[in-house]
Amino acid sequence: MKKTKHNWGQKVEVKDRTMSYFLRGMKTLWELLGAERPVIGVVILLTVLTTALEIAFSFFLKQSFDALPFAVETHIWTFALSVAAIGLVGSRLLHITIWRFIREPMMLKSLIRLENRWPVIAHEKLLALTLGFHEQSNTGRQVAKIQKGVDKLLDIVSNVSWGLLHALLYLSMSTISILLLDWRLGLIFLIPIIPAALIIVRTQQRFTPEWEKWEKKKEYASGLFFQSLINISTVQTYNQEERERVRHLAVRTDMEELDTTISLTQQRYFFVVGGLLQGCYLATIVTGIHLVVQGEVSLGTIVFIATTGGVVISSVWEMIHIYTRIMRNLVAAERMKELLDEVPDIVPSLDAVIPESVQGVLTLDNVSFAHTGKEHETLREISLTIPQGALVALVGRSGAGKTTLVRLLARVYDVTQGRVLFDGADIRTLDLAFYRRLFAFVSQDIEVFDTTLRENVAYAFPDADDLLVHDALKAAHLAHVIGDAARFPKGLLTEVGERGVRLSGGERQRVGIARAYVALRAGARVLVLDEATSSLDSESERAIQEMIEGLRSELNFSIVAIAHRLSTVQRADTIVVLDAGKLVEQGTHAVLKKQGGIYAKLVALQGLGEVKER
Repeated sequence: MKKTKHNWGQKVEVKDRTMSYFLRGMKTLWELLGAERPVIGVVILLTVLTTALEIAFSFFLKQSFDALPFAVETHIWTFALSVAAIGLVGSRLLHITIWRFIREPMMLKSLIRLENRWPVIAHEKLLALTLGFHEQSNTGRQVAKIQKGVDKLLDIVSNVSWGLLHALLYLSMSTISILLLDWRLGLIFLIPIIPAALIIVRTQQRFTPEWEKWEKKKEYASGLFFQSLINISTVQTYNQEERERVRHLAVRTDMEELDTTISLTQQRYFFVVGGLLQGCYLATIVTGIHLVVQGEVSLGTIVFIATTGGVVISSVWEMIHIYTRIMRNLVAAERMKELLDEVPDIVPSLDAVIPESVQGVLTLDNVSFAHTGKEHETLREISLTIPQGALVALVGRSGAGKTTLVRLLARVYDVTQGRVLFDGADIRTLDLAFYRRLFAFVSQDIEVFDTTLRENVAYAFPDADDLLVHDALKAAHLAHVIGDAARFPKGLLTEVGERGVRLSGGERQRVGIARAYVALRAGARVLVLDEATSSLDSESERAIQEMIEGLRSELNFSIVAIAHRLSTVQRADTIVVLDAGKLVEQGTHAVLKKQGGIYAKLVALQGLGEVKER
């Protein structure tokens, strides 16, 4: 089965950045609102109501001016003004009350919830996506995309709620009102709206490619910034601080120049739009005054147009700026939606089962595997059985497929062809969480979290009690570290720093061994070792190997060891030799050495003698 390549974060085609793209983006945004949609729906209705009250205020003002001549002639001006004042004050007070005490609190609470829930949803999705996805992503850019995506999504929601929606409603309601009052004035007032909208749409289409370049440069700059910090030890060791600073500065300078050019050029288009809007607004007022003199339009109508027209022009400008901003930011909505729609390579079975009993026999049945987006298979037609309690060593040149095979066993990857069986059952039919808990890993490069030593050791089994954690530390020869008050003033509760910076390389590897010890005590049945003691001195390495052997005798778990130093696997029950993705040799050290194949050549290359008893 050919796998498709992950494309989250790829550029949206420029040709799609039209009004249809805007509408599609609004639909995507609505979907991303999730549980907040009912609240936002109420906010929209309240916005319609408050905008209608704004128009009502201008209408009451019109009625007041229209009633003045009659009030003066009939000497009932006190009553007329009282009615007008009640209408004016009532509409404005009701508008402010609904806006400030109902609509705004609802909107603010919704934005706060979204600001905190969107990152959690994105994090949850990223954690669910398999290693195949993350292997194709730059961590710095990935984090930058999530952070930027959430910020821009919030910006879009804010702009639509507080700006675009209100401006569009006010423009629509006031224009309809003017048309109803006098269709001639309404047409003059409407004249600039369509050309202004066309100019803005065309402007957006013209500058979209440039904004896309700017967004890509920003992501690249964030990646440089992040990578230089997570690799700070290498940067400082090789005295490359200035190089990293210059690289970051160069990208940011390009961004600055690009942004400035686009922003200043847009001002020319805005000048044309502003001239159209202001010219037609003034033409409407002048025409209206002429019609008042002719007795065809009331004075109140001109007052209505004067009060609403200025707001309409401000609303159009607001819509222009918000539309431009939203079109720049909508790509964030598209990317977030793509991320949330990303289908993991490994999808748990809906009818997955948890076996009642566990033996621990692993079998690869004619297994082949190709990485996502790759035609070439990393492993081809592998068949292998790992008995319960056995020590199986995987050897071969770099790139032979050893790590991939282990990841298939642990179902970090899913096979492209064939089956991986556990106690005779296809692992794809087993509960994924249950199955992965059956494995404990100790790699050459241990990943240490920026938290306490205790949390790092107990990571595989957070409910581990202090006795188990201390036993793990002793087993991994880390107990003496806790006694160093200068380095670990809080003992097990001491923070070890980002990526375990407060620990030496050997201590980080011991943390990995202690972590695996806890996992095995908690029920793991397979221990995976990838040069697990490479950073240790000979004495510590031998002691930990003896500890692992003793623990295996007690718990009867299997060991799969990826070996580069063949001296560490000579006593393996089975040595499996991989070459170019195929299983080419299998047997004990003595048998394979006599065969004179790849393993024998590797043994000769490393100058190994016969296995000696200790």
